[in-house]
Amino acid sequence: MGTEQRRAPQVSPLFADLAGLPPARIVVGTEDPLLDDSLFLAARWQAAGAPVELGVVAGAMHGFTLFPLTITARELRRQRDFLTTAGR
Repeated sequence: MGTEQRRAPQVSPLFADLAGLPPARIVVGTEDPLLDDSLFLAARWQAAGAPVELGVVAGAMHGFTLFPLTITARELRRQRDFLTTAGR
């Protein structure tokens, strides 16, 4: 895929129109290869006028919530709390 093709909103939400989207929670670890993309997406989400909660977890890798870690339990609680209150 060429550079312009990768910028298509259907391929990358980083280049999509984010206006009117609901609140979002984006969680990324500092060791995740998608860290920069996640930070950029959170900034774009906020700039589009939608509430966004960004969590950056020190030392965490991509997919860390799939492992039985202490940090996983904390982030899953935060996710549950977010989902409980996001629609209010």
